[in-house]
Parts: sequence; structure tokens; C-alpha cells
Amino acid sequence: MTTITLDIPEHLVPTINQIGDQLPLVLEMGVSRLAPVSTKAYMETIELFTQDPSPQQIVAFRFSDEVETRISELLQKNQADQLSQAESIELDRLCRLEEQLQILKAKALLETNE
Repeated sequence: MTTITLDIPEHLVPTINQIGDQLPLVLEMGVSRLAPVSTKAYMETIELFTQDPSPQQIVAFRFSDEVETRISELLQKNQADQLSQAESIELDRLCRLEEQLQILKAKALLETNE
């Protein structure tokens, strides 16, 4: 881990003191929330469902190559036990999103078969 010196606003000092040794995790999680690829996965999903998709469109939905690549990278790092805590949280969120999509796809598939 690298040590750095930061100038921070006075009003943040009490909060940072409470966070204590968890500050690296908080910073990492904050930066990961800014990760455009993870955000893109949610945006792609929202875009799909705001267009009133047909069951066939739901079943056919796939994340962009960029999102799929990020998921693959996180899964590989997870298998190698090299995920940071923030990446672990990111992977968990992406997996939950994928699980929810799979449920919706299964329901849509049932509708197409009726």
C-alpha cells in the first residue's frame, strides 16, 4: 500500500477520524462507484426496460462487449483470489443485476412459449 498526504476540508476531519483504518476501503469503493463500465451495465438495463420491450427483446438482451469484458475481468481476478474489496462489491452488484435479468428473461421466455 502507498502512503500519501492529502489536504482535506476541515468539516471532513471528524468523519475521516471515525472511519479510521477503513479509509482505504472507503476511497476504493468511492472510486469504483465512478467506474463507468459498472454504471454502464445498469444504464443498459434501464434503457432496455424504459423502451417497453417485448418478451423477445428481453430474452435477446445482452450487455455490451465493454460490460461483458469487465465482468470477465472481475471473475478472473476472483478465481485468482486477487479482487480488492471494492472489486468484490462491484462483482457482487453485477452478479445480482445479472441474476435479476435472468429471472426476467425466464419469465419473458415463458410468455413467448404460451
